[in-house]
Amino acid sequence: MIDRIDAETALARQWDVVIAGSSFAAMFFCMGLPRELSVLIVEKGDVVPWQDQILEGKRPLESIPVRNRSDRQKTFGAHTLFGGNSNCWWGQTPRFHPSDFRLASLYGQGLDWPLSYEDLSPFYDEVETVMEIAGEANRALIPRETDYPHPPHALSRTDVLMIADDPLHWTPVATARASGGSRASCCANGICHDCPVEAKFTVMNGIHHFARPGVHLLTGTECHRIETRNGRAEAMILRHDGGEHRLRAGHFALATNGYFNAAILMRSGLGGPVVGCYLHEQVSYTLSVDIDQPNWFGGSSITLHGYQAYDGPHRRDQAAVLIENYNAPNLLRNARGRWTERMHIKLIAEDLPRAENRVRLNEDGEPFVEWVGHSDYAQLGLQRTLEGLPDILPFTVENIETLHEADTEFHIQGTHRMGTDPDSSVTDPDLRLHGLENLFVLGSGAFPSCSPANPTLTLSALSLRAGRRFAA
Repeated sequence: MIDRIDAETALARQWDVVIAGSSFAAMFFCMGLPRELSVLIVEKGDVVPWQDQILEGKRPLESIPVRNRSDRQKTFGAHTLFGGNSNCWWGQTPRFHPSDFRLASLYGQGLDWPLSYEDLSPFYDEVETVMEIAGEANRALIPRETDYPHPPHALSRTDVLMIADDPLHWTPVATARASGGSRASCCANGICHDCPVEAKFTVMNGIHHFARPGVHLLTGTECHRIETRNGRAEAMILRHDGGEHRLRAGHFALATNGYFNAAILMRSGLGGPVVGCYLHEQVSYTLSVDIDQPNWFGGSSITLHGYQAYDGPHRRDQAAVLIENYNAPNLLRNARGRWTERMHIKLIAEDLPRAENRVRLNEDGEPFVEWVGHSDYAQLGLQRTLEGLPDILPFTVENIETLHEADTEFHIQGTHRMGTDPDSSVTDPDLRLHGLENLFVLGSGAFPSCSPANPTLTLSALSLRAGRRFAA
């Protein structure tokens, strides 16, 4: 575990780097920093042992207030404890597709990223090694220099048949749910939110990668705002035990997620005209699909990804969609002798960031989300994929039922996006705030555009890269 420190001792020291937050972005940034630096990690929640999280339900979920002007339900939330949402994620770790970084250049939508897939690829490699990712390197689909650290999970019968039919577009899922390595193997029961065997990588069970002499942790303390002087961040204003305290350091990093990062910047009068704007995340449908083949389950909760509807000219008008084949929790068909002739599929679409979807502050300086809805672009992509699914699957599709459209993916993206122009972005490509070279703003809030893929691996790689470029 990282050495813990009390508030009085922390406030009395001058630190090289202070990081607000303790989830993936914070910890991979810390990992990338020069090892001789003194680092303080400030966490609003507490350290909750894994068994207490599961057996006693001690995993605080902070509900984010939303003023919803759309015609669909919308929620956001964040877990407030050491390790943040790493405690409850499902361990999905696909890389972003190279085209995701060039959406404007290729298809005239959204913004290009100020860095390329090739720039991020070596950091993807390193994060995958730390997380002990299980997967299969389909280089024809997404280029890479290395194999995954561990082999993919066992596939279901339908997985095997689909790969045989279309090996270019179907590929075993890349996942932080163990299939070999130092952690217990995935139990394949679809209870990934809790994961009682600790198969999935978390900040807690991966702490040995981040802990070192000179790194300390202060819990029960919230970063409220940043004070600046003469073009530099000078102090972090903390809330602790009902009072405000001023903490000095040479450099600061915000890694409290895209919602709280934006609020801290706005309270501080930092970030420029677009801070808090362009909040976005994926849109998804969960489907029940009846087929004429048995679907013998096994291996992991999610074992196969389909890219048939992901990249291509359709992205000029319709979103990219990633197809996920679930093996657990299982959906059984209510028909004697045909119990397993049913697939559990999720369609996940990218969305176009809209300036009107944003984080704001109320009169008391507390944040809330103003939400006007997802784009038609996302819905058109989902509808196109849903209608084309019988042609994508190598089975006779007898019935498709949409079980639900998710009201959240728990991905808070785009609110402090990176770029080269301070008028249209908040940070530079190294995640330094424009105009303040000693303040980093980390996490998926940096994403200039969406992707159908889970953001965790990419935000971790970006944070590791930012730490490595600390002295640049």
